[in-house]
Amino acid sequence: MTDSSALPLRPKLVFIHGLNNNAMCFAPLMDHFQNLGINVDFVVLPGHGSDRHEAATLERGLDVFAKQMERFRYVPFRAVCFSHGALYLQLWLGRDYGFAPERQVLLAPALYLRRQKLICTLLALLPGSFAVRSRSPAAFRRYEVLNARDYDVLVRGMLSYQASAQAFRVPTLTMIDPLDELVDAQTLKSHCPASIYVHRPGLRGLGAHHILFHPKYFTEKEWSELTAQLEDFLLK
Repeated sequence: MTDSSALPLRPKLVFIHGLNNNAMCFAPLMDHFQNLGINVDFVVLPGHGSDRHEAATLERGLDVFAKQMERFRYVPFRAVCFSHGALYLQLWLGRDYGFAPERQVLLAPALYLRRQKLICTLLALLPGSFAVRSRSPAAFRRYEVLNARDYDVLVRGMLSYQASAQAFRVPTLTMIDPLDELVDAQTLKSHCPASIYVHRPGLRGLGAHHILFHPKYFTEKEWSELTAQLEDFLLK
């Protein structure tokens, strides 16, 4: 008889959402892997839980994120991150806390933005409290209104990443729609040549090309192809 206590732990999949996403945004993708018998977990980004002010600055947000990641220190895991969540994870990996995911999937990672210089210039002119109505789909968003400070934290994190960008520290699959409205897909691919383009020619709607985590934004065939690619990479 095999001693089950001697068997290695099967890695869990840890999902990390993006800016102003709620806890339900990844539900279909998490359910997909749960139905395959994989243990899944979900990390709520700083400022998206009970304390909106815990991400008032980039440093505070990173400290909060690091505390959340501690629960995976002694658990083998692999990560699936979207947009701002992918950025948080790369900044966390750069701090080197002595453990890391075995593999990571970065979906539309907010590492390089379209119109980056213009966005940085505008944010420098706006007060942190300046209100910006969210254009995220209602079913996915945490807040109806964000402020300039929320976007400033993202941009500061992105600039910090770019200033020290190196090869990814763990095996990485990067996926992006070439028509992504937020992330600069061409610049991302130039820095990460192995990035996979996710083409959705029939997709319509403002901001829709940035969404890579929900079947509503894919045809059935496109969603099957995406999940098959994720399975192939994550379940090796």
